Amino acid sequence: MLQRWIRLPYRLSILACLTACALACLHAGHAAGTLPQASTPSPLLLVCAILLVALALLLWRQHRLALRQRALEQLRADAEQTRLASGQRKAREQERLRIGRDIHDDLGQHLLTLKIDLAMLQTSTHGASPQLARQLAMMARNVDLSIAALRRVIHDLRPPALDAGLQAACDGLLADFQRSTGIDCHCDYRLDAAAGNAHGPLLYHALQEALANIARHARATHVELSLQQAGDTLVCRISDDGVGLAGSPPRLGCGLSGMHERVAAAGGSLHIASHSGAGTTLHLSLPLPACHDEALLHR
Repeated sequence: MLQRWIRLPYRLSILACLTACALACLHAGHAAGTLPQASTPSPLLLVCAILLVALALLLWRQHRLALRQRALEQLRADAEQTRLASGQRKAREQERLRIGRDIHDDLGQHLLTLKIDLAMLQTSTHGASPQLARQLAMMARNVDLSIAALRRVIHDLRPPALDAGLQAACDGLLADFQRSTGIDCHCDYRLDAAAGNAHGPLLYHALQEALANIARHARATHVELSLQQAGDTLVCRISDDGVGLAGSPPRLGCGLSGMHERVAAAGGSLHIASHSGAGTTLHLSLPLPACHDEALLHR
């Protein structure tokens, strides 16, 4: 109870009063000649000294308790923020899945029906005017392009490769990239299943964009992918031994700028280190759900 009502200003006032009383008593004793220089301290001075030490210990303990309370409150705030961010990511992922299914089941079926109708129309008008045949062929080509664009949109919303897990998806991307470009690839994957699922689509798209840039501009012979977990942070590094990016800082295209925005929205950071003729390294860090923080709060 004493710690609750004695606030810091009152503690300081009491400390000042006790100090003043002790000094006044000491001065009065010396002035009256009752306390010679070599005499032993009076009981009053001993009591004051004990009270001063006790109050100093109380202030120190209160300071430590206040620091601990602020640390716990900050920990709770960080844990709550992480929980909310994780919930938002899950909600966005579920919404992407729903949109992808709706697009596939609705718009995709309409386009497929239109393609079948056009094919039947082309068959029934075979041998008719060349102008009509050209127009129908152009319409069929536009429908095919629309279906291909629709598939890309659905793929971007939720890459089907992630159904087998992030590691399998990354291995597949690197294998396709090495087969099509001849560039040697190596992957160092050190994530558990929960960490891989936390930011799977974001990491998959980041690797896609990085590999596309390497194939177009880097003139590299080797690509290294590293995915590791450092405490409550997921760290991804994509490096190549190519010609590097021009400019200092490196000039970013639309794809890398979009990647910056996605990573920032997930609460992470993205840094690109590149030197002319010395390759490029993309360093990406993302927060993981800090379940251990919740356990600390209940200790």
